[in-house]
Amino acid sequence: MATVSKKEIIQRMEALKEGALLSLRLGETYGGGAVIIELNPSKEKGQKKYLMWWGDNETKARSKDPFMSSDKAKTIADWPATRMAEWIA
Repeated sequence: MATVSKKEIIQRMEALKEGALLSLRLGETYGGGAVIIELNPSKEKGQKKYLMWWGDNETKARSKDPFMSSDKAKTIADWPATRMAEWIA
């Protein structure tokens, strides 16, 4: 499977609907962990728009606090894109 570009991740992030998420797997060189990206369901003032989790698998990733958060899709998309990420089907 081909690695995902930063541009493709940004496009999918900007198209996310509430309750939907993106799942990626990092390249083995970077540990092969799961990355989950979603819109922040919290509507509280001061909360970041996007949240990202990272862990050995999707379940372990979601059991932790978010690894990264940002209002800009570009900031979040850069991290998995530079680590040979692939989409999880």
